[in-house]
Amino acid sequence: MPTVFSILNIWADGYGRIAHIRTADSAKEFFVSFLEYDEYMETGKSTKRMIGDRIKGNLKIALVMDFQDSNEELSYYQNTANSPHMEAVVELINVIDSFSISAYLKGYDAPIIVEFEKQLPMQLPSKIKLWGELQIDVVND
Repeated sequence: MPTVFSILNIWADGYGRIAHIRTADSAKEFFVSFLEYDEYMETGKSTKRMIGDRIKGNLKIALVMDFQDSNEELSYYQNTANSPHMEAVVELINVIDSFSISAYLKGYDAPIIVEFEKQLPMQLPSKIKLWGELQIDVVND
């Protein structure tokens, strides 16, 4: 089930977007990337989606190159200003295929998809630490 987010800020570069968003029903904030397939913009501000607009979609972590077993508490950090890059400790729910899993991310109520850039081993630990990009798969009504 998609989540509704409020856009706090948004930047455009070609079809790519970086947005600072907040879940509509809480104060949880994230920096995410997504593609706007029907609006190409030179570097600057988007005209299709603006500050204050609501956007519906599903969070996922993509572009994960590496991970490691972890016994740390669930967490996520976005330490680079205005960037969707993240470091997280997630809890495995299940393996979807040899390149993706579903997992729990701290502070987000729904399971998220984690997409890896290389094939996963047959056995995965229950908690993993990873580095990737937080993205939103936008759902259009």
